[in-house]
Amino acid sequence: MKNKLALTLIFISYLSYSQLLSPVASPKTKIIQKVGLVDINLEYSRPSKKNRKIFGGLVPYGKIWRTGANNPTLISFSENIKLNNKLIEKGDYHIYSVPSESKLDLIIYEKTDAWGSLSDFDESLIKARVVSNFIDLPLTVETFTIAFNDISNNGASLIINWDNKQAVYMIDVLTKGKMIENINKTLSENPSANDYRKAAVYYYEEKIDIAKAVKWIDSAFKDTDNLKYWQLRYKALIYEKAGNIIKAKEYAEKGFKNAKEINTIDGINALEIVVERLNNY
Repeated sequence: MKNKLALTLIFISYLSYSQLLSPVASPKTKIIQKVGLVDINLEYSRPSKKNRKIFGGLVPYGKIWRTGANNPTLISFSENIKLNNKLIEKGDYHIYSVPSESKLDLIIYEKTDAWGSLSDFDESLIKARVVSNFIDLPLTVETFTIAFNDISNNGASLIINWDNKQAVYMIDVLTKGKMIENINKTLSENPSANDYRKAAVYYYEEKIDIAKAVKWIDSAFKDTDNLKYWQLRYKALIYEKAGNIIKAKEYAEKGFKNAKEINTIDGINALEIVVERLNNY
């Protein structure tokens, strides 16, 4: 019994001294990004330049690159999207790429158990292959970076930066058709004031049908109600877009007054801009 206890203590002691924590050369990162109605998850490891030649050196031209370090970069979409106009169905994928001197081919690949880069592609597992010409940056990006930028209701750009190179790919999250269908369905049932507001703002932002936007914002925020500054700002913007400058100024000035009365700095600043613009018509 004593021998077993002694062995157990030695084993525990060994484990306690073998768990040295140290920095990781290519730390992993995760991005969760909402674009339109789609959730996009991105996981990748981030190597650094460390005075090395990157493209055409550490990352050879014409060879498959895992687009990061360690495991292949993982991307997932909660709904169907288009990448550079190529349809990609919702799901989980690996990202690989093949660089050349002037461009970066990006490959959306069926998720597998592969670790690191591939020696060859299985063509049946390629879901999309898109290309971006390299942009020469005026600075050096030390750590490999993938990011989402230019985010709108309808899409975003997927940007890859490393060393002095940048590649940009366009994501279309196919929002417009879905939103029009959702709006028509929701407003035909038992819509709330918030439903009307969302519908009006979407049609206003996307320049779809400003007459409907006016109708819906009036249903959301009735003139007979004690409207808040932010509600009046929405009405001013939509009426301005519809060309009714007199009503737009009325709503903007009323909202500006309300914002000042309750001393809401953001509201004051936002409505002051609208009032000044409308006074210049």
